[in-house]
Amino acid sequence: MITELITNKIVISVTAATIICQIWKVLHKLIWEKKLDAGLFFATGGMPSSHSTFVAALATSIGFKEGWTSTIFLLSLGFAAIVIRDAFGVRKTVDDLIRTVNNIIRHKQLKFDIIKKIAGHTPVQTITGTVLGITVAAIINMLW
Repeated sequence: MITELITNKIVISVTAATIICQIWKVLHKLIWEKKLDAGLFFATGGMPSSHSTFVAALATSIGFKEGWTSTIFLLSLGFAAIVIRDAFGVRKTVDDLIRTVNNIIRHKQLKFDIIKKIAGHTPVQTITGTVLGITVAAIINMLW
């Protein structure tokens, strides 16, 4: 069972895409801000979207394995669409709201704790993550 799991193209594609995405986050901060923050490897938010990368790789790999018109591919595609939309829609809106509330707390010097930012994504971060997931999954499935 473990051998089947660790040699499964879907598992490998999703894992590889996610690891590449998280490494990208660390390198992105190092290149653009000249700061090495290895903790970003385990963080959500930022460039690119790991949520989008994960679900895009998952749907792409399922499409290759099960067929592009299979029920499970269409289900995974719907799941991916919801997660990707949430990454830059709902989460981004909540982030904006939190930023506004925190500014009010600071400006009015209210005795409330600052709210922790959730770290939603911009559309560019989400699209980049989606393209990364599709690309990694396609390469693994076409070469293997």
